[in-house]
Amino acid sequence: MSLRTSLSAVMLMTVLTLAGSGLFAREYPSDDSGRDRVGIDYDAIMERGYIEVGVYQDFAPYSWRNGSGQLVGVDVDLAQLIADGLGVELRVIDLPADEDVDTDLRNYIWRGHYMGRRVVNVLMRVPYNRELDYRNELAALTGRYAQERIAIGYRVSDYADEPPWPGSFTTKTVAVENHSLPDFYLTGLQQGALMSNISRRRTLSEAVDLLRMGEVSAVMGSRAQLEHFLRDDPEFAVESGPLPGLAIGSWPVGIATAFYTARMLSYEVDDILTAAVRDGRVAAIYHAHGLSWDEPGR
Repeated sequence: MSLRTSLSAVMLMTVLTLAGSGLFAREYPSDDSGRDRVGIDYDAIMERGYIEVGVYQDFAPYSWRNGSGQLVGVDVDLAQLIADGLGVELRVIDLPADEDVDTDLRNYIWRGHYMGRRVVNVLMRVPYNRELDYRNELAALTGRYAQERIAIGYRVSDYADEPPWPGSFTTKTVAVENHSLPDFYLTGLQQGALMSNISRRRTLSEAVDLLRMGEVSAVMGSRAQLEHFLRDDPEFAVESGPLPGLAIGSWPVGIATAFYTARMLSYEVDDILTAAVRDGRVAAIYHAHGLSWDEPGR
């Protein structure tokens, strides 16, 4: 499974399967003396004068390297916003996605140093979910800054009367990233009736290539990614309408820090991002990249 597939598929499926009832109460140990105390606290970051923020590798439009090898993208800009808010230098690090979000939190927030992994002060684009938070008590999930959505990118001429919706693919073709949430969703609709019209590719970018070549009429995936790949081309459009039968078609994303050693940092970063959401700076970053933005749900 590719890194991008690992992140987009497993992250989305984690959100889908972990949409909890909220019946559990997080229990914090009264004594953390037997626990790993890793991570750098707020005072240490301020004293040394820089913060290390992790973003995901090769994950446009959120974080990727341009032709000059420079890291760019929405999350890179947001990382700079965090560093500026703290008054320190930014050191942004692109990290490979592992098999699921829980593993990413262990590797990059509190445990990775044991395995030669790079532990960062802040990890960007972590889906917020109560049970994910409960399960990862050594990571603090906070700083929600956007709402992710599943959408459909399509060729306008193929849908002259109305934009596509999932039922359209009983008669028209659609491409998806293999093992992604849209793949599982469409495969399960109408008892598998859409199967013959679904084309699967290793990455969403490759699925979009099928659309551009005219081999399919639509692509289903992350709205921001579809907007990025299809931007500035009037032949195509992106629709984020209702998705019947999909319990969770959108979810909030935020940041993660180490829970025990970086609580003050998590509070400070949460304040910075909350203020930037309220005053429009986060929306402006998304719009500068040609993307839609929705305020994160709570």
